[in-house]
Amino acid sequence: MNKNFFLPLKEDKKNMKGFGKRLLCGLLAACLILGLAACGPQENTPAAADDIVNGDFEEVSDGKWVGWTRQDAAFNFRGVVSDEKIKGVPMEKSGDYYFAGSAGGNPPMRGTLTSDVFKLGGNGFITFKMGAGKNTEKVYVDFFEEGNDTPLAHVTNDDCDGIYITEHLITKVVDLSGYIGKNLYIVVTDNDDGTDLAYVNVDAFHVCTSDEEVSAAQAEHDRQIADYGEKPFEEDETSNDIVNPGFETGDFSGWKILEGTALTVANIVPTSQYYWEDRSVYGDGEFYLDGSNNGATAESLTGAIRSTKFTLGGDGYISFMIGCGNGGSYVALCDGETDEELIKVTNDAFSDPALALTLLRVYMDARDYVGKVVYLKVVDANDGSSGGFAFINVDDFRVSLTTDQVAELEVEQLEKIQNETYTSASYDDLTTLLNYYNNYPYPVPLNSLAFTAYAANQVVDCGTVDLTAYLADAAAAFGGETVTDIAITKVTHGDAEATEGFDAFDMSDPGSYQVTYQASYEDKTAEATFTVIAMADRNSVANPGFESGNLAGWTVLTDGWSVVEGQPAGVISAENYWGEGLPYNQAGSYHLDGWNNGLDEAATWAVQSTNFTLAGSGFISVRMGGHAAAVHVYTADGTEIAYYKQTRFNDANFPFVGQGGSWADMATYVMDLSDYVGQELYLVLADEEAEGWAHAFFDEVVTYYETAPDYANLADTVMDGATADVPAAEIQIPWVLAENVK
Repeated sequence: MNKNFFLPLKEDKKNMKGFGKRLLCGLLAACLILGLAACGPQENTPAAADDIVNGDFEEVSDGKWVGWTRQDAAFNFRGVVSDEKIKGVPMEKSGDYYFAGSAGGNPPMRGTLTSDVFKLGGNGFITFKMGAGKNTEKVYVDFFEEGNDTPLAHVTNDDCDGIYITEHLITKVVDLSGYIGKNLYIVVTDNDDGTDLAYVNVDAFHVCTSDEEVSAAQAEHDRQIADYGEKPFEEDETSNDIVNPGFETGDFSGWKILEGTALTVANIVPTSQYYWEDRSVYGDGEFYLDGSNNGATAESLTGAIRSTKFTLGGDGYISFMIGCGNGGSYVALCDGETDEELIKVTNDAFSDPALALTLLRVYMDARDYVGKVVYLKVVDANDGSSGGFAFINVDDFRVSLTTDQVAELEVEQLEKIQNETYTSASYDDLTTLLNYYNNYPYPVPLNSLAFTAYAANQVVDCGTVDLTAYLADAAAAFGGETVTDIAITKVTHGDAEATEGFDAFDMSDPGSYQVTYQASYEDKTAEATFTVIAMADRNSVANPGFESGNLAGWTVLTDGWSVVEGQPAGVISAENYWGEGLPYNQAGSYHLDGWNNGLDEAATWAVQSTNFTLAGSGFISVRMGGHAAAVHVYTADGTEIAYYKQTRFNDANFPFVGQGGSWADMATYVMDLSDYVGQELYLVLADEEAEGWAHAFFDEVVTYYETAPDYANLADTVMDGATADVPAAEIQIPWVLAENVK
């Protein structure tokens, strides 16, 4: 029914003559008889507004729609946002706010957003901004005349190609000049139940008052397409270089998208951007290509890009940085004529979490293809079905390198990491990263002074010790030349430091001694350290709380454990982890952290203590946490006598341990070994197979209690995790009597 039929029936017509009133009543009665009561007059219907009400979505103070009516699941008001960017894309909003479909509902949600009726004025042109809505058959904006269900104009976002132009708010111009003075309304429709840009962003619905405004809007549209759309791809096959090798233009200049939507301009991000709250990628320059962009790009997406073609020159070496790429992702050198993949490089050093997204420099030996026209291809062929980390990060492609340039780059990259000062609070990034560069199979002998073997940590009885004897295992080289000048330079113990007397050193005071030694070659020096644990008795394990800052006194039983400058990794000083500041419940300054030994989450591992003689009450305790943590107890001959497992893990109520959640937080587990008092034992701290969250954390091994600890009344005090709405609060983690499950 034509809504205009009832337009006169408004409050200013209440004083109509009696005949009119009777006629109105008759019409209403007829409608009711016919079941059409809903078509009757609405005496409270307001007059049409003179302009689009809240067309720029700036009225947000009451937290609900003003000037618009939402129907069905899409277009939740929470989608009215002020973000400058979405998924790395600059939004060019008109004011403070706009509607973002990804924030206003899950992509598969459908619905409509309808404006209040307004009287079209000005010159009859309407402009607005529209983003996303890739499926133009299901996502669109219609303009209607009140009382007529046939659209006057139907606008889709045909500028959105899903690759270059995605979330961008692109200016649209609608000519409705034939309807000036008419009552109109707007309906924004999202009928897309998919996931690929299956929503719409809108902003700045505006009635133009002059031809200049229309021209300016059209010019803005053309400028946006030029800025964000696909750029002309020009290449010079005779060049020995590629264009934009490190993405330093901040866009895809010099790169062509071959297929898919996994690798787009939205994935070019600043190298200063952290992942996992505080993890650096340690990239080169100001930008790099991040296949995830902190989750903004779905891991299920796949795609491939290529560089400009070039003639491989120099000595045929190529170097670049690669991160993640866990299965199905790689970088290839391709034939410029046939597209054949000549050399394929995967991220063989990928490990979660130690080197998950971190950019690692690799070298490609392409000497067989010098003089050939080639190009580089970056491929993400992992749709996520085979596991997480289904994307790839790359940066700083250097091509046509000479042997000398490779030698310089090797040293430059190694020294950059050696001199790096930033590391995350939760993960010992630099330890694992330095280990990678120390052990990389360089194509050219590393032209740097470096140790090739290290002095081992030691455990001794208190007394006089010849420390120089422990240097027998240390070796160093400069390039391919052996360096023999290796000597101890100092020893530190607590606050004390000694610089001489190393051949008969006084270690009568029990504890940890850090020994620094140095290799010298011409004017170059390199330093390393080892630890000596001096013990006054053997009722305790050596280094029971890892307070030496390393694994001195412990034997790693697992292959693949990260070793940096002779020291097994894994001991860190962080008191909490993740952005929520969850507590480890670390006893002193250090603990053994299963995230930081270079092994994957799915891997299992174990470390063995020194032998100790069980005395006192026969009770011992170990702090342990994580779903996979376990403690094995053996007699000196290798007979297992006890086996204890962590029992507190509970992936619930994140991020609050005080509400029953438990992740990497350690509790003190008390173990009754009183049947073995007087026997010589040792412990194995283990990370064992576990379903799901498979990590383990340990600290504070206490093997002597004169009397049995009152575990039922003991607890460790920590600060709980926190959110933006809930501050950290002090909580207690009770001690636990561990059950021997052997």
